[in-house]
Order: sequence, then structure tokens, then C-alpha cells
Amino acid sequence: VLSYSNNVLQIADNVLFAQETIRNVATHHGMKAVFLPKTSMLSAGNGLHLHFSFKDFGSPQNAFSDSSRPTGISRKGESFIEGLLDHLSSLLSFTLPTVNSYRRVGAGCWTGSSVDWSTEDKEVPVRVCVDLNTRKATNVEYKLADATANIYLELAMILSAGMEGLKSGKELRPMASPDAVAAPLPQSLQESLECLKLDNFLLSVLGPELSTAYMAVREYEATNEISLEKEVAAALGNA
Repeated sequence: VLSYSNNVLQIADNVLFAQETIRNVATHHGMKAVFLPKTSMLSAGNGLHLHFSFKDFGSPQNAFSDSSRPTGISRKGESFIEGLLDHLSSLLSFTLPTVNSYRRVGAGCWTGSSVDWSTEDKEVPVRVCVDLNTRKATNVEYKLADATANIYLELAMILSAGMEGLKSGKELRPMASPDAVAAPLPQSLQESLECLKLDNFLLSVLGPELSTAYMAVREYEATNEISLEKEVAAALGNA
């Protein structure tokens, strides 16, 4: 678990440093470290969950929490979360960017399967985390991410989606419940890419040249699926 920092670029650097350190320590001990989302369909898999909170400029206080509101989340925090939910299906193109990534989406894998949020529920894709001592909301966890993503690009896109919600003052939809019906998450990389093609905001963040290049690379990935067994063998150097 990497510690909190208000330097987003440093966080992204630290993720890569951590992965390289793990790989090298494993090699030193005659082992191989892999970060595939799934290595077996019998396990929940490997994620790289991301936690977000924020402060008002010039204030040391966490601006995500507001115990006077029904959700325990500040109005800004609610709008940030709604921004994530509004763009969630297309965000998956960046945060779950491989065919293997979608083998980890679904019940029992701690990712959720619908466009939903809740408090301290590990089976939703966007989870509000609460301090066990104060019972105050402290941050929001984005769970639909893994180590196959470009950490720099995915952080930029997640933050852009959240800030778009915050700047426009979006109202947070009701919390997930057994009686509520929520839109299903994309079940494949191709489905997420189709959502991205319709997401003018995220495409504008990328810009036309990067959008074209990124879509081309990911569509090639989506249409060239290999079996899980072959992918694991290749990652371990046994292919």
C-alpha cells in the first residue's frame, strides 16, 4: 500500500518503482513476479485500487467529508463521485485496458458489476471509505483498475472525470441498494471502447491525436485475445 501524497505525478512514479522493486526482489530469490489481473479463474485476481480525497486550496482539512450531510460526504465529494460514475463505462478503457482485465470484473472479485457506489461495500466499483474511529467518510476508492494500465494516463482520466463532476456541481445518484436497478458495467474491453467513442468529454481530454492512437492500440488488443493459460505462460517466460 503506497502512502497518500498530494503530488499525483510522484504517486504514479512510486507505483512503477514499487513494481520494479517487487520484480527485482522476486528475481533475486529465483522467482518471477507478474501483475496480471487474472492468473487463475479460481481466484479473485490482482487489482490496483486507487483512493482519492482532496483539500480546499490553502486548507489542511480533508474536504471530502461533511458529517452534516445524509451521506457523510461533502457536496464537492458527492459531485466528484458522480463525475466518476457518469464516465465509468468509458473510463474502463484506461483503467482496465486489456482483455484479461475483464476476467476480474463481477461478483466475488471485489470490483462490482454495475455502475454503482456505496459506503464500505467491497462489491461496488466506487466505494466510500470510512474512518473506523471517527466514522467519517475520508476518501473514495476506485476499484476497477489493475496493473496493466498506464498509471499516468489512468490517473489523468479519473481525475478529469471527477473534476468535471465537481466543476459542474453534479448531484450524486442514490447509493446502491437491493431494490435499485443500475446500468451494468462493460463486460469486455471492446464494450468499454464503444462507450469511449461516445464520451466526448474524455476524448477531448486526450485530444484527437492521442485518442486516435490509443483507440487503435486498444482495439487491436480487444480483437487479439489469447487464452488465460497462454497469457500466464508467456508472462512466466514459459511460452
